[in-house]
Amino acid sequence: MGLCDMCGKQLKCSVRIDGAFVCRRCAVDLRIEIDRLHTEGKPVDALKIAREIFHKIYSGGDFLIRDVPEELMNKALRRADVDGDSLRDLMVRALREYVEQSN
Repeated sequence: MGLCDMCGKQLKCSVRIDGAFVCRRCAVDLRIEIDRLHTEGKPVDALKIAREIFHKIYSGGDFLIRDVPEELMNKALRRADVDGDSLRDLMVRALREYVEQSN
């Protein structure tokens, strides 16, 4: 199980578009962008487009956290999904609360 090249969420069901692995939700937006570029006669590289969109959305950098207990990660993902948040939103909120507590 990997991560979506466009939104960074874990992939349960992925769609491969010209080398980019994206979730079904992002696949629609990626295809729209590809169609727009085709219409304008510009070159299309789906993986490059997906990663550019990812970096526009998440410009703070990429971080990899290893060895997170599976049970904790599953609970966090379920909670984030119920709340309508991404895992990124959850992590930013947790970091913000942690920093504010230490002041």
